[in-house]
Amino acid sequence: MNEQTIALSHKAQELLDVLEKDIEHVERTISRLDEIRGFVIKRDEKNLSHLPEEIRNEGQEYSSNEKRRCRMRDELAELLDCKQKELTLTVLSRRMAEPEQSAVAEKQQKLKTLLGSLQSQYVSTAALLSDCARINSHLLKTIFERSRPGLVCYDSSGQTSRHGDAAFMNMRL
Repeated sequence: MNEQTIALSHKAQELLDVLEKDIEHVERTISRLDEIRGFVIKRDEKNLSHLPEEIRNEGQEYSSNEKRRCRMRDELAELLDCKQKELTLTVLSRRMAEPEQSAVAEKQQKLKTLLGSLQSQYVSTAALLSDCARINSHLLKTIFERSRPGLVCYDSSGQTSRHGDAAFMNMRL
């Protein structure tokens, strides 16, 4: 083995550690999105209110891994004598020896799968929150428009009654 191959092997091991942390981060993010949807559906405001701080803390912790990944990419690009922008996991795995090549390809595939799942979870969460906002907006509009003259209301027996001046809520303190 020449010196470059040995150095590449060591860097590959470091990169695999970084990629494993990336995988863990994406898995936690998917779990967080699932938690958010569950808390919103259950109207669990207590647990929902704690999530922003937890997410912020996890993001700060993860930023060190992002910096490490960028540093690794720079070092690997220099080692392989290519531009940093051109260095992808596919390019890297093609230039490695077999044990690392398979491991990098495996991590790459796992990340692709997880990112597809993350996108799906994100779309589901965004749709739920959008629907909640739309429903809340509609409810507020309905509540505050109740005081319109001539509004017809139905009671539990199906009888109608007109509420001309009746407001749904008293706005005075």
